[in-house]
Amino acid sequence: MEFAAQPDNDFEAFYHIYFARCRARCPKLCVLAAKWSFEDLIPGLSDFDGRFVVEDGITLQEWHTYSLAVGQVHTEMAFEFPRWVRCLEHPPGLNLTLREITDPRLYCTEFKQWTFYTGDSRALSTIRTYLDLRAWSVQDEIYHLKRVATYFGPYVRGIDPPINIGPWQNKYPMHSRTMHYFTPAVQAMASLALRRTVRGKREALRLARELFPNPSTIDRIFDRLDRHYEIAGDYEEPRLTEIEREMERYLAQAWASLADQVTQIAVSDRDTRDDIRRKVAAMPVDPMEAFYEGLKFARLLQGRLLFYASDIAGFDSIWLIRNELGRIVSSFYEQPLKAYGSLRFGKDLSPLQVLDRLRGELLTPAECDGMAAFAQAVGAPPAAGQEKQQARAVAAVYEPVLTTLEKLSDDLRPLLHRETDA
Repeated sequence: MEFAAQPDNDFEAFYHIYFARCRARCPKLCVLAAKWSFEDLIPGLSDFDGRFVVEDGITLQEWHTYSLAVGQVHTEMAFEFPRWVRCLEHPPGLNLTLREITDPRLYCTEFKQWTFYTGDSRALSTIRTYLDLRAWSVQDEIYHLKRVATYFGPYVRGIDPPINIGPWQNKYPMHSRTMHYFTPAVQAMASLALRRTVRGKREALRLARELFPNPSTIDRIFDRLDRHYEIAGDYEEPRLTEIEREMERYLAQAWASLADQVTQIAVSDRDTRDDIRRKVAAMPVDPMEAFYEGLKFARLLQGRLLFYASDIAGFDSIWLIRNELGRIVSSFYEQPLKAYGSLRFGKDLSPLQVLDRLRGELLTPAECDGMAAFAQAVGAPPAAGQEKQQARAVAAVYEPVLTTLEKLSDDLRPLLHRETDA
């Protein structure tokens, strides 16, 4: 088995050029952040999972404009810098105003796992100070328990196909197992054990070596990372299965050691993935958090879909489109509308029932119809070869979705502040 050598680490060059180009078209953009720590970005294999913070006072029309502009920056840079298509794969998903990221009622534990790379110095200082002073809470524990529920258990082969990896594709199976599925579970469990959110993945592995049984497993993980996964025998059977089972055993024993640290659910050394997911699913859901979860991710989706629908040599977006289309109705239609109905009307209403109550009042008939048209346009998974066409069709009817969610957000804001004061 032959491996392409690890490329140079040019993530810093990437994010400086990228931020400058986005800011030139989006003047109210003030901060670029990304998930995890810089040391977690593995050249040739890692994407750059960015997040934007914009100035307060951004208008709805500016959000629409910025979405298209950022998508266009991704498209242009993918043509100009084909070596960076992996970095460009995910336009910023979660996007907030400065006021929102420092509002205690809108706090999300993930904020503490971001590295704030560049932007306005005052905004950066404000954000970092606020997050540094934020103490561990039940909300943080619930977040990390959800992460455990997502990543605990055996690796599911085929779950994470290698796309846009180039000559390093044959290393991706080990990268996927190590950094995409094993380490996030370790990171969540280390956070639960320490009662503080661990930002980085490598940081979590270093901590886990001292916190949990079987440190030799972590030593082998670091050996693979240090060698850029260039261990030919790891990809052959039965060694690959042995690695998967070793990781699964590690997670099970680490989880069992948390019995005294976890307060929101019961921890058992017999817990399976399904057991943990069932326990986590039974925890109450905060409807305000559920609503804003949708809004924060909705703001730049239209540009993302149009970027994915572009024909760019060497950029494979088919799986990305299918992934987006598989979740956006739940994220931007069902979940936020049901959460709004619970908050505003105190009832468990369907999305259509919520829209019917708002038609001609808070929302125009065109906005209500637009939400329904969006859900219909997404529809069933596209037929093979029709992915880009469907992405363009959904993007074409998307504006009323963001308009509606921003209107509902404005309507909930007084309730948000009353709950914060209480």
